[in-house]
Amino acid sequence: MRELLRFACRAFPPEHRARRSDEVVDTALLAAQGSAWSAAREAHSLVVAGLRQRLRAESGRSLRDGFGLLAGALAVVNLAVALAGVALGVHHPPLFLGFGLPASWMPYAVDWWWIAFTVAAAGIVFGLVLGNRRLALGAGIANLGIVGYDALFLVNGTDWYSGHLVVFSLGQPGPNVFPVGRYWLAAAIVLVLATAAAPLRRLPLRRLPLAFVAALLLVVLSREISGSFLFLLWPLTATVVLAMVFGGLAPRLAVLAVGGVLVALPSVVWYSIQASVHPHPVVRGAVAAGLAVALLLPLAQLTRRRLT
Repeated sequence: MRELLRFACRAFPPEHRARRSDEVVDTALLAAQGSAWSAAREAHSLVVAGLRQRLRAESGRSLRDGFGLLAGALAVVNLAVALAGVALGVHHPPLFLGFGLPASWMPYAVDWWWIAFTVAAAGIVFGLVLGNRRLALGAGIANLGIVGYDALFLVNGTDWYSGHLVVFSLGQPGPNVFPVGRYWLAAAIVLVLATAAAPLRRLPLRRLPLAFVAALLLVVLSREISGSFLFLLWPLTATVVLAMVFGGLAPRLAVLAVGGVLVALPSVVWYSIQASVHPHPVVRGAVAAGLAVALLLPLAQLTRRRLT
């Protein structure tokens, strides 16, 4: 029961005394009087109280803290996209005359674009964890240049499913695949802006392997879940809904929601206007209204906070 109560105390903010003192746990144990059911109720009460304290602490954070949260989340997802592309884009090099060996004997090769993309994505993560703005912003600009080169010069203007990111659409059912074509350009732009505005500070080095583990987990999920990275729209939707409810009190959450909507905006708009995906105009109207509310309401909450 003590371990359950200690775990419930982790709902409090990191700087709260309930996470560093056993006084709260001892009091909850006395109130439970040895009953497992009472201990579970005490744990629930601690979680509720901790979440209230977190919300109160969030209200004191600045908008720049929200840019830091947005930059960190996008950096991990951007790295996952790069690693997943490397995993999907490996191929045998062309067979040269004179070797006489079958292609299956040749070593695997990866396109230089994917290598450059992965190096830039990893550089952003390193820079954010180390608190090095020059490294993080420089890698972010390089990342934008690499993604922009593919989106503007290699993607066919009449076929959004061309370019290097087309590897995410191969073998996937239907057209609902994310990211492909020019969709990831918006994410690269938002990532640069968030990195430039974020208040960078050096984080514990244990955050670095955790970031790479999170990216690898997203790669595995993108391979196992039908629809590739499209499943990321579900946590994004949950974040936007939470921002609508608590954005006035938690500015970091509202900033994260606005950035997420801007990232997903090109793909969602493209899906909604395709007759083969959403043939009914009511569906397209509902999508447009949802996007407008999801973007404008968090912006209104942030503006109101700045004015007051």
